[in-house]
Amino acid sequence: MSIPRKELLGIQISVVDLPELLTEIERLAEAKQPALVNNVNVHACNLAFEQPAFREILNRSEVVFCDGFGVKLGAALCGIRLGQRMTPPDWIDELFARCAAQGYSVYFVGDTAPVVEHFAQEVQRRYPKLKIAGWHHGFFPLQGAENEQLLSEIRDSGADIILTGMGMPRQEFWAEDARTHLEKGVLIATGALFRWYTGFERRAPKWITAIGLEWLARLLASPSRHFRRYMIGLPHFFFRVLRFRTHAPK
Repeated sequence: MSIPRKELLGIQISVVDLPELLTEIERLAEAKQPALVNNVNVHACNLAFEQPAFREILNRSEVVFCDGFGVKLGAALCGIRLGQRMTPPDWIDELFARCAAQGYSVYFVGDTAPVVEHFAQEVQRRYPKLKIAGWHHGFFPLQGAENEQLLSEIRDSGADIILTGMGMPRQEFWAEDARTHLEKGVLIATGALFRWYTGFERRAPKWITAIGLEWLARLLASPSRHFRRYMIGLPHFFFRVLRFRTHAPK
C-alpha cells in the first residue's frame, strides 16, 4: 500500500486514518525490515522548521501521521486535507490487540526505569497473550556502550515492533540511528505514552482532548514546563503556516 503525502512547512505528512495506519504497521512488521513510524504535532513542526536534520528524518520515515489538531488546522488554512488526528494513547490498545492476535513481539524503550517497567507489566496484564520482548529506560547516552548493548538486546529479542517514549526529537534521532543497526522492527514514536498509560501522569479528560484543547489542559497543569512550547510555539507555528500559504506554489 502506498500512502499519499501532503507537504506542510517542508514536512511530508501521510494522509492516513486509523484503520489504514494500523494496517500499514502490520504490513511493515510483516516485511521483516526496519521501518520508522513517526508523527507530527505543532511542536514537531516547529522543531522540523528549525532543525533540518529532524525534518529529514521525518521525511525519510515510512509513515508520518498527524498527531495534533493544530497541524490539521494549519493544513486546512493552506487548503490541505490530512487524515484524522491520531495520538498513540487513543489507539495503542488496538495495536496491542492486533499484535497479540498476529503473534508480533513488542519492545519498549523510554521514560524512567520504574515507568517503563510498570508500563510493560500493565500491558502484559491487559494482554496476556502479547509477546513482550523486553524494555529499557530512555535515559542513556545515544552513543556508546549502553546504547550498543541495548541495540544488541533488541536484535537478539527478535522484536517486531519497538515503541519509543523518550520525547521529541530525541526518540526520532535514536530510532533513525537504531534502524541502521537492526535487522527488522517497526520503530514507533509515542512520546509520553508510557506514563499516561500507567497513570504516572494524567491526561486531560476525553471531552477536552476530543475538541482539541489538550494543549491548554497541559499548559494549565504545568505552566512553567509547557509555557514555551504552547504560548510561544503556537503563534510561531501559525505565523509560519501563513507564510507557507502565501509562498506555496499555486
